[in-house]
Amino acid sequence: MNYSWDFRVILLYKAAFLAGTILTVKLTASSILLGTVGGVLLALGRLSPRLVFRWPSIAIIETFRALPLLVLLVWLYYCTPILFNVRPGAFLSAAIGMSINLAAFAAETFRAGIEAIPKGYVEAARALGMSQNQTMWRIILPQVTRQMLPPLLGLYITMLKLSSLASVIAVTELLHSANNVITKTFRPLEVYSTVAVIYILIVLPATFLSQRLESANFLERKDF
Repeated sequence: MNYSWDFRVILLYKAAFLAGTILTVKLTASSILLGTVGGVLLALGRLSPRLVFRWPSIAIIETFRALPLLVLLVWLYYCTPILFNVRPGAFLSAAIGMSINLAAFAAETFRAGIEAIPKGYVEAARALGMSQNQTMWRIILPQVTRQMLPPLLGLYITMLKLSSLASVIAVTELLHSANNVITKTFRPLEVYSTVAVIYILIVLPATFLSQRLESANFLERKDF
């Protein structure tokens, strides 16, 4: 079967692809910001000696690590208005769902990093008169952030790719915009090929940066 490729439709609907790409980046950036902050708070809660913080944090982390993101997005979008009489909208539902999902996975990354910090750092900080909170925010977290950047970037890249699931609840991100173009042009191969190229152009620099940071951290540990 011979297929006649025609990429002129891409130029014709370039505004739709641009708008979808911008919305994808906005959605991902919002989720990364909220999810990272949530991940730090959940990690601190899980490591807290107080049960009132530790057990709820563990429950939240394990629940949302086990729950598929697609199920969470659909539940937030369709069930929230019914249960709480609040209609958050498609974009906000997607941003909240993706943030919660990222926070659950980022929390475990932060937890592992915090537990890997040598106890000598903590003992030195306490010897200088720092409180537990000061030690955490001034000594431990800066060390953890530097070491955890490569795995965190991996989570962020995954979140960018998972943003395509938001199309299910009618968020006009890149994939949803592409599907709208397909219904008008009946050119799925050209459209999906273009979407693939756009994702690659966004993801590859982030992947390269993650590899460079990982190599830098490895050399730093080796020199030490």
